[in-house]
Amino acid sequence: MYNLCITGGIKMKYELTTLDKSIVICRIDKDQEIISVLKEIVKNQNIYGGFFKGIGAVEDVVLSYYDLSSKQYIDKEFKGEYEIVSLLGNISYIYATDEVVIHAHMAISDKDCIVYGGHLKKAIVSITCELFILTVNDKLERVFNEEIGLYLLKP
Repeated sequence: MYNLCITGGIKMKYELTTLDKSIVICRIDKDQEIISVLKEIVKNQNIYGGFFKGIGAVEDVVLSYYDLSSKQYIDKEFKGEYEIVSLLGNISYIYATDEVVIHAHMAISDKDCIVYGGHLKKAIVSITCELFILTVNDKLERVFNEEIGLYLLKP
């Protein structure tokens, strides 16, 4: 099924196929931002929690490393085209809200097959991004942890 979403003036396209009620298979097209499209898929498909994996190719990537001592992300930008070696993550919500959290990590490789990885903040699809979402029945939620400085999955 072809889907077209317009959010905040941005047109997003993605292809969606459901094998069963717990797995959603998606194709995110060229020029779409992965985190934004994932949030739209979650909203449109009423996903309350889940896990995802993906492959493909991207450009204009921002990966981060969380520095616990400063409780801040350190960003690194990657310009140009990269292969997605691995895209992994989960889908949850801030506790007692409808705010979707896409927690994703990505490994990318350049033309010399040098691999970089980290927490995914932004990636624009340059060719395609093929992924699947394994959904769960219960709502996954996150609560803020003062010691760590992040919203962690609620036990």
